[in-house]
Amino acid sequence: MDLDEIRKDIDNIDDRLLKLFSERMELCEKVAEYKAKNGMAVFQGAREKQVLDAIEEKSAPKLKAASKLLFSQIMEISKCLQTERLTEYQSVKTAPIAENPVIACPGIKGSYTEEACFRVFGKNAQIIYLNTFEEVFKAVEDGKAEYGTVPIENSTAGGVDGTYGLLERHNMYIERRLSIPVNHVLAAKSNDCAVKKVISHEQALHQCQSFLKVTGCKTETAQNTSLAARSVSLNETDNDTACICSEHCAELYGLTVLKKNIADSSENFTRFIVISNELNIEENANTISVCLSLPHVMGSLYRLLTKFSYCGLNLTKIESRPMPPHIKKQTAPLMPDKENFDVIFYLDFVGNLLDPPVGKLLKSLEKSCAYYRLLGNYRDLDKEIHI
Repeated sequence: MDLDEIRKDIDNIDDRLLKLFSERMELCEKVAEYKAKNGMAVFQGAREKQVLDAIEEKSAPKLKAASKLLFSQIMEISKCLQTERLTEYQSVKTAPIAENPVIACPGIKGSYTEEACFRVFGKNAQIIYLNTFEEVFKAVEDGKAEYGTVPIENSTAGGVDGTYGLLERHNMYIERRLSIPVNHVLAAKSNDCAVKKVISHEQALHQCQSFLKVTGCKTETAQNTSLAARSVSLNETDNDTACICSEHCAELYGLTVLKKNIADSSENFTRFIVISNELNIEENANTISVCLSLPHVMGSLYRLLTKFSYCGLNLTKIESRPMPPHIKKQTAPLMPDKENFDVIFYLDFVGNLLDPPVGKLLKSLEKSCAYYRLLGNYRDLDKEIHI
């Protein structure tokens, strides 16, 4: 047989498989109806194991693993169909972002976070400046500010641990998200400064580590880049100390720029989020963020990804992080002894809760995961504006 003949036979088999698959899904519809009438859960672990064990037993030796994988996927699709049928969609209300709000911002004038605030709320934004990320979250939590703006990740240095930790401890929602270019400079009190030490936020130091390695300078962390710049400007540091900040920040505090573009990557962006106490969803919200736990059993992540693929949703981020102790304690009563939940997954995907399939998927995840939290359904401004 030549290749065309072989492919023709494969096409014929595919047609038969598709017909059988359609027939199987029709039967799954009836299974969903039966489960609904009898109050049964979609997932029936004993039945699934029985089917997969039988498939493995009947398969040719060299196809046992592949056959089990194929039918596992078919059964996952079946469960997705049944879940969609058995989950009731709950409509959500939409709300525009507040007008002329007070925004809590870490640092002082000239910070990258301040720039992010201006990009979202305009140059006349009412900003209150606070020392730490923790204080920003607390100000929003206590109603002293409608929104807070904090960095969450950088294209070079990765996630900002402090922000993730605060999201885990505070019941906050993401309202907006955007990225801004980060163009670090080395700045000092004067041009003749013999730099021996460099201070800045730990993320900025990390983003410029190649440059710092060449200079051989000692480093010291500051709460943010703008505070580092002000500290150097006010002679609160030694005369041989410089800072890493933006060129605008250096100008604002009367510093001399010793060297521009010192970041390891010329394409260096930091992503910021706007947080609030309330889950406010705009009609044109385009991104959803959730965090959840998965059991340490084979295929659990694969099954999760199948649910998103079934709904036609594009996952733009999936990241695992160690599960904080307070979440472990919270979920412990829900965890079987044989399962060890020691990480949580952060997922971002394109979607809007006004879309029923999206709402149904998230409701099913909330019911099935030992730990689940919706972090927000918001506008990702990177998808709307060119930076």
